[in-house]
Amino acid sequence: MLNLGNFALWIILMPLFAVWQLLSITGVWLPNKALDFQWLNLISAPLQAMARNLTAQIATPLMASTALAIGAFFVGYFIVRALYAKAVTQVATMIVFAIAGVFFLANPLSEALSDHGLLVQGRDLGLSVAAGLNGNSNPNPNQLVATLGATMTDNFVRLPLQVWNTGHVVDSNPSCRAAWSAGMTAGSEDRVRNGMRSCGDGAAYAAMGNPGVGQIGAGLLLLLCAVILLAFAAYLSIKIMWAALDLIYYGFASIFGFAAGGFIYGPTQTFTVRCVVHGFISAGKMGFFVIALGVYELLLGSLFRAANGQIMVVFVIGAGVEIIAIIQVRRLSRNIDEANDWVTNRIGAAIQSGGSSGGGGGGGSALGMGLGMGNSGAANSLSPLAMLGAVSTINSSPVTAWMFAGRLNPLSPFSRVDHADKKNKARGLSSRDLRMAAHGSAYDRVSAADFARQGITRSGARRNSERAAAFAAENVAHTTGMMGSVQYALRMAGISWGRGQRATIARADIIRHADDEPLASKHLGRVVAAHKHFERDFHTNPRMMMARFHGLEASVDRYRGDYGGGVHISEELAQLGRDYIDNPNKAWIDALQAHAEGPVTGGSAARLRINGRDLNQTEADRLRSWIANEHALRVQAATNWVAQDPNDFDRVRVLRSEIDKAAQTDQWQAGRNITGAVSLPQPDPAHPLPQIPDAILNPLRNPRGR
Repeated sequence: MLNLGNFALWIILMPLFAVWQLLSITGVWLPNKALDFQWLNLISAPLQAMARNLTAQIATPLMASTALAIGAFFVGYFIVRALYAKAVTQVATMIVFAIAGVFFLANPLSEALSDHGLLVQGRDLGLSVAAGLNGNSNPNPNQLVATLGATMTDNFVRLPLQVWNTGHVVDSNPSCRAAWSAGMTAGSEDRVRNGMRSCGDGAAYAAMGNPGVGQIGAGLLLLLCAVILLAFAAYLSIKIMWAALDLIYYGFASIFGFAAGGFIYGPTQTFTVRCVVHGFISAGKMGFFVIALGVYELLLGSLFRAANGQIMVVFVIGAGVEIIAIIQVRRLSRNIDEANDWVTNRIGAAIQSGGSSGGGGGGGSALGMGLGMGNSGAANSLSPLAMLGAVSTINSSPVTAWMFAGRLNPLSPFSRVDHADKKNKARGLSSRDLRMAAHGSAYDRVSAADFARQGITRSGARRNSERAAAFAAENVAHTTGMMGSVQYALRMAGISWGRGQRATIARADIIRHADDEPLASKHLGRVVAAHKHFERDFHTNPRMMMARFHGLEASVDRYRGDYGGGVHISEELAQLGRDYIDNPNKAWIDALQAHAEGPVTGGSAARLRINGRDLNQTEADRLRSWIANEHALRVQAATNWVAQDPNDFDRVRVLRSEIDKAAQTDQWQAGRNITGAVSLPQPDPAHPLPQIPDAILNPLRNPRGR
């Protein structure tokens, strides 16, 4: 850690190595486990027991006799209709299913899951073919699986790790190969490094002790290429396991077919044929994917040996080749599935048509071979262009228009506007005017929703809360100057309908009654109106009371925002201002106004003095600003105090007093007398008001004392 450069490289290389190690080990382990069939041995016995129990419940004499009676009915029906060929075919099919069912139902899934079953035979065939293609004319499947696992481990884990750490393959030197193996077996990095020195590979020893930036690039390249190369092996392994599970699934489904479905003409008979055909083809798919996996792994092993240590070349070129190989194998797998359905369709059609191919039409599907069977390729592989065509058809359908209240092409952009355009042309406006008006209204609503979200952020509360709704309503009304869009803006911003409605009502009442407050400060007038409505609903409607209180909070926040923190004044001036705020009176304000307008002469007004002298003009003007800010600060502090317990009426009285003092000062400074509209109910002298705690008041003051 004292070497910052190496420590930084370690922080990057170790997580990169951890990801590479996880992917590489998984990519090597999965194909090996898919081929050795140990996973199948774990589930073989339970599945065979389940199959036997299911057979005992399904394949009963009563079920068989019932199915035979139904099948015989179809034979009689064909004879009556003079369809003798179909009758004979039906009889022969029933006999074949009866004979085959005796062997199959005796021990279901035994041919699929036993040591000599279809799955194991398909795997052994695939491994033998793959080994033969790589020059091994007498392979042992079990030994070949172990060989493949060891080869993949060397090629995808051991050799890349050597190149990543040392810059070259150390296995080319037998003593270094033994030293590397011993160190890795012991799990000791120091032993691996010292082994490189003892075997004479000084370059490897030096590289392992001095990591470089190039190792980051090499690691990224190895990780990318290894993911691509191992993805192909993992894809084939999953396909192998999928083929095995397909065979098991169709084996279980065949129990129903051989017990009853194979005797009944129609879809059930075709379903049984489909299960049998799919079972055999699943074994064939198993062999095909095993051949592909074996050829892939053995071929890569040959390439690594031929590369003579230049494994990065094999990784880079092989990664590009495997991308194409994955696409090709997917196409081959899809072709096998289509061939599977084609064979099933032909056999089913031959049974149902009395032996003639194609079911009388040559190209039709057998009964029961619908979109889920015979036409799977057409039904399950819609191209992007076909999907767009389907969406377009749905959009232009009259049924869709009826569903959207008569609006044509409802999925098209601005279809709502076009619909309104047709309805309103009779008003004499052009289509362009109507469209522009509708688009402008839509943009206004989007903007209002953005203003509502800004208000929610300003509230500091969770989005769908009464406080967030109140701040959002205040922000929309303040920014747009209108109340008509508030309700919808809050809904678009994520506020529920009920909370949005209460916040809208509270804000509308505040704005409407604030116009009756003859105050110089518009925002203070809204604070006065908000507090009146809050006290009105204090004991009557608890839910609406909280909506109105949060509306009051939003108005106070806006009122406080008019003052950026006040001015810095001397302590003597501040004490003079505090004395006034504790006991406001009009004469004092008139005197302050006189001092602010110029030197006070004679006995024209009361004099305000500090330190034995009259206030000068600058001090008086700054004191006026200080008092206005102090009122806003105390109103905000009182509001925050009430927010801690809105049901404490003593706190509400303190808030009312602070608002009333601010309103009085506002009126006196404007040269007006206090009116009943502005003045709030005065506190009862018999019940003195509590003081706002310093813990509430002081945090609102800025570092300069405001």
